[in-house]
Amino acid sequence: MASRAISPAATALAHARGLAPLVGVLACGTAEREAQGDRDDAIATLAFADGARVRVLAIAPDPVEPGAAVTVTLAASEGVGALVVGLWPPQVGGRELVLGSGVDAELAARTPDERSVFAEVRPAGGDVEATLTVPSPWQPRTAILTVARPSDGDMVPVVAGPRTRDGLGLAGLVHVVDRPPVVVAQRSAAALQIDGVLDEPVWSGARWYPLGDSLEGEPAGPTTAAALAWDDTALYVAVRAQDDDVWSDYTTRDEPLWKQEAIELFLFGDASRRRYLELQVSPRGVQFDARFAQYRKGDEAWNGRWQAAVQIDGTVDRRDDRDRGLTAEFAVPFAEICEHTASHCPPQAGDRMRANVFRLDRPRRANPIALSLAPTRVTDFHAPEHSAIVELAP
Repeated sequence: MASRAISPAATALAHARGLAPLVGVLACGTAEREAQGDRDDAIATLAFADGARVRVLAIAPDPVEPGAAVTVTLAASEGVGALVVGLWPPQVGGRELVLGSGVDAELAARTPDERSVFAEVRPAGGDVEATLTVPSPWQPRTAILTVARPSDGDMVPVVAGPRTRDGLGLAGLVHVVDRPPVVVAQRSAAALQIDGVLDEPVWSGARWYPLGDSLEGEPAGPTTAAALAWDDTALYVAVRAQDDDVWSDYTTRDEPLWKQEAIELFLFGDASRRRYLELQVSPRGVQFDARFAQYRKGDEAWNGRWQAAVQIDGTVDRRDDRDRGLTAEFAVPFAEICEHTASHCPPQAGDRMRANVFRLDRPRRANPIALSLAPTRVTDFHAPEHSAIVELAP
C-alpha cells in the first residue's frame, strides 16, 4: 500500500511533539526484539503502550539524493490503524543517539522546522510502504525517520524499542548524499547603487537563501539571509542579518576583520582550490581583500576594485544598547572575477561558478557564531569543494 499525504491533524500532532530527548538507541531496540522473538530481519521493532507492534523492515535507498524519495517498509500487527512516518533534520544530539554513540539522553527538545516531512499510511494486512521526498536543498548529511500512531489528537506512545522520551518511535537513520546547494543570481535590469540599503527592484524579486551553521548547515544563530544578482559588469551579493549588538573596532583597510564581526564573500570560480578571492566587509564598512593563486597562499597587499557598503539598524560604537541588525551589499566586477578565478568569461546566462557567503557574529555574552550559505563540512572557510554553486539566471 502506498503512502498518502498526511492529514492536517497528524501534521499538527507531529510538529507539536518534536524530537524530544531519546531514551533508546537502535542497538537497544535490536536487543529488545531478539528477546521478544521477533523476526530478526527487522531494522527496529516498536512496541506501543496498547500492545500494538510495528516492525521497520527496510529503508531504501540509503543513501538518498536530496529531492529524491526514500521508502520506509513497515509490518504492523492487526488493528494498528494509521501510522505517521516522519523525516526530520538530524539536529545534533538526536543524530548521535540514534547512531548509538552513548551520548547522555538528557538533551534539549528537538524542534521541527519546515524541512520536516510526513506521510500517513494505513496497514491492511501485510507490509506497507511510506514514501517521503527529501527536501532539496538538504544540507545535513543524514535524516532521522520516525513512526507515530495518532490517537484522538495525541499519539499512542512507544514503550519498547528505539524511541524519544515522550514515546515517538524511531525507525532509523538514512544518509543523504552531500550535494552543494545551487543558488540563483537574478539578472538585474538596472544599475545598482552600492550603499547597503537594498532598495533596488532586483533585491525585492530575488530569492533569499538562509545562512546556517557553517560546518553542517543546521539552523543556527540570529536570522541571516543572502541574495545574489548579476549584470554584464558585476556580480552582486546582498546580506540582511538580525543582530542585537552590532560592533567592530577596526577602521583601516585589510585589518583582520574576521577577528570581530564581518560579512565574508569567497569567490572560487571552480572547486580546484586554486585562484580565488576572499572579500570581507565590517559593520563599519571597512574592507579586507586577498587574492589566492593557490590554497591559502594569499596576497593580502592586493586591493581590488570591488565595492561594499553596510547599513546598520542601531549603533556600531556602543555595546550597552540594543541594536536590530544590518544589511550589506557587495559588487564585484566580472573583470576582477575573470582575472583572479577560473570563471567562464565573459559571463552568460546559465553560467555557473562556486562561491560562499559567511557571517561572523560575536555576541557580548555568548560564544562566537559562524554562519554560511553552504556548509563547509570542515573547519575551514577556504573550502571550494563544499561551496555553493551560483547559477546566473537569464
